[in-house]
Amino acid sequence: RAQLHLLDNMDSKFVLVVLSAVVAVVLGQVPYVRPPGFIPILSQQYDLNPDGSYIFNYRTGDGSSRDETGALKFPGTPAEAMGVQGQYSYNSPEGPVAVQYIADEHGYQPTGPNVHPAIIKAVAEQVAEARAKPLGANY
Repeated sequence: RAQLHLLDNMDSKFVLVVLSAVVAVVLGQVPYVRPPGFIPILSQQYDLNPDGSYIFNYRTGDGSSRDETGALKFPGTPAEAMGVQGQYSYNSPEGPVAVQYIADEHGYQPTGPNVHPAIIKAVAEQVAEARAKPLGANY
């Protein structure tokens, strides 16, 4: 009978330790809290067509956005290239930023009030140089 009493006492202690551990784990879990810098995505779209063309866009809760369309140009020729047009905008500490762009066989061509004129001039010169060379020429 003393042995049964000892087992009952040990079982009770074991149960108490296990329950204490479970309570500690449950109470110690931190509930999910949205990070302070969390910005929701309000909308987004990505449609890829069988011919390789696509439409891509998104809008976020902080006013950022991007719109882009792309299509294959000159398919099946040595000059085949993806032509892309788009825009992106966001709010920076210095104010709103908005850029429109074209990216094609002549390179990336940004425009907009936030693109420095020297960059636009340099890109225009590179585009003119690229157009002057025959397609497939080494650059």
